[in-house]
Amino acid sequence: MSLETLHDLLQRATDRNGDQTAVDFDQQLTYAELIDASDRLAQLLSRSGSEPGCRVAFCFRKSIDAIVSMFAIIRTGATYVPLDPAWPADRMAMICDDAGIRLWLGTHPPPEGVVGIDTAVVSEPGESDAIPLASWKDHDGQTCSAAAPENGIANILYTSGSTGRPKGVQITTRSLLHFSKWAVDYFELNPEDRLANHAPYNFDLSTFDIFAAVRAGATMCPVPERLKMFPFQMAKFTADRRITVWYSVPSALVMMQLRGKLADHDLSCLRHVIFAGEVMPKPALQALAEALPNPTWTNLYGPTETNVCTYYRVDKSELSRELPVPIGGPIHDTRLWVVDEQGRPVDEGDSGELWVAGPTLTNGYFGDPELTSKKLIGAPDNNGDVYRTGDRVRKRADGALLFEGRIDRMIKCRGHRIEPGEIEVALHRHPSVKEAAVVPIPDPVFGNRIKACVAPREGQTIEEPTLIAFCRNCLPSYMLPDIWQFHDALPRTDREKVDLQALAKETS
Repeated sequence: MSLETLHDLLQRATDRNGDQTAVDFDQQLTYAELIDASDRLAQLLSRSGSEPGCRVAFCFRKSIDAIVSMFAIIRTGATYVPLDPAWPADRMAMICDDAGIRLWLGTHPPPEGVVGIDTAVVSEPGESDAIPLASWKDHDGQTCSAAAPENGIANILYTSGSTGRPKGVQITTRSLLHFSKWAVDYFELNPEDRLANHAPYNFDLSTFDIFAAVRAGATMCPVPERLKMFPFQMAKFTADRRITVWYSVPSALVMMQLRGKLADHDLSCLRHVIFAGEVMPKPALQALAEALPNPTWTNLYGPTETNVCTYYRVDKSELSRELPVPIGGPIHDTRLWVVDEQGRPVDEGDSGELWVAGPTLTNGYFGDPELTSKKLIGAPDNNGDVYRTGDRVRKRADGALLFEGRIDRMIKCRGHRIEPGEIEVALHRHPSVKEAAVVPIPDPVFGNRIKACVAPREGQTIEEPTLIAFCRNCLPSYMLPDIWQFHDALPRTDREKVDLQALAKETS
């Protein structure tokens, strides 16, 4: 008996109710139309070399084209590698080179600097040798014969790397199948649900909005990029599209609570509000739950390497207490350990590093066996691998886990996990920079803000606008420092290391 594949989710949703709206964006697409369009595009991609073992660059903003293209790549059995169109060309080139990309699928052709692409299929014409994806109906409609791998890599999500290069986390088909099934069962998703797709496609949160929606036969409602900086418009979108399930980083919800004028919108359709990616400030959650008393509120936790591994349904009676929101306990078939520096279980109530094992686990970092062997080790129960999260947690008396921070330097900001080293490497590339260090500054809305501390070379001066423009050429916008501080020389500890604690405490 064959195993379930991601394409099976789409096929079953179509078989059950092909006339159900699958995607509601600038137009509506039914499940029958979605599977037909993705199959047509899959045939074109197959002729262009998309097949099992191939990695396809996937560069889209929110659109119907993006959803069709994602399932077309899946249909061919290839792995999609999401890129953000707003990223600098240098970063795209670095990722394409690292992933061995030969096929590009996106809104526009590959930017200058991205080389080695054999074929580019784009939804808008451009000055290149790309094949314009003007209309899905232009393709012959033959069914793609390639079968999606049952235990293969569905996508590779590139996250911040401490060496200055992003690292590619391999997300398995098994991970997405298991997580989507748990999500549909736990949240009781059904074809009447309408899921907002707020997270960008290169962020693991988006896999809930897509694969859980399709498994349930529900409607995906991508949030237009132009609305994300305008909380009032996001709240209006939620009301106008009759969203029933919202999933995002806490900062997006906090901004809607502060500036969205929630009382001005009919949000009565909302039945689940889910947040993940960073710590939800308790005062903001209290205000949100008061403004929106009907939906359930659930905190999901998990690094990209584990997708979601724990959950916690917020009991509204807890909101009056000045206690942090737990990350809760394991989802189905997931095992957790809280251990000390030697990997030994800590005593109950003590803090330790969280280790995670289970079917949602990555099978490693693309092209980096050394990092894979460092972060994935044999599980204490001798059943597969365990991922060392680097997160410090503590177990409450009732068994719920509390997140207490990182055991390393990684910064969580706006839902992203950011390695300060990657920003520092970028800053050190500037010819006038002698020293640079990056530290987090706690922020009630964004979790943390990023502070860059810079010392220029002797006889040179550097201005903030110059460094911001320089960093924009090599870092995505979410990694750009929010605060800049300039020094003659960075402070040192008694061991001659940069004093990061002192830099974090100093005000500009």
